[in-house]
Amino acid sequence: MKILFVVGASMVAAMFQMPAAPPVKMGLWESSVTSKMSGEGLPPQMAGMGNRITKVHSCYTPESYAKAMASNQQSKDCVRSNEVWGAKSWSFDLSCRGGQASGHFELAFDDTENAHGSMHMNMNAGGHAMQSDSTMKMHYLGADCGNVSPDKPVVVQ
Repeated sequence: MKILFVVGASMVAAMFQMPAAPPVKMGLWESSVTSKMSGEGLPPQMAGMGNRITKVHSCYTPESYAKAMASNQQSKDCVRSNEVWGAKSWSFDLSCRGGQASGHFELAFDDTENAHGSMHMNMNAGGHAMQSDSTMKMHYLGADCGNVSPDKPVVVQ
């Protein structure tokens, strides 16, 4: 489950880790991620995890964008490969924790205030093979981030 959190958080943050001017407006964003787990012999704590929707508010500023651009785009848990940038899209493959999880991510920038994407992950947790399929929709809420800090997204649902 920790891998899913790392990957999910990376998906949201990664939207702004690209080599160019931001393709979207800076400010408060809401991301709705719908995830579904499947696989034979899922551990009991993961059984019944049908469609789960998580909403997150994130604040993106020119400073946080510049910091993300300057930082290493790989995390200690996951490594991206086969990155492909298009005028309004981004995709990559992901490998996490020594092969315990791998998958593919795609994101499309609809306009400066909307984006959508998907990710499929294959995981092995305690000898149990499972898959996670996620879709996301992101939209701009406004220039004022209120009490949401650029370094701490807030789960709102």
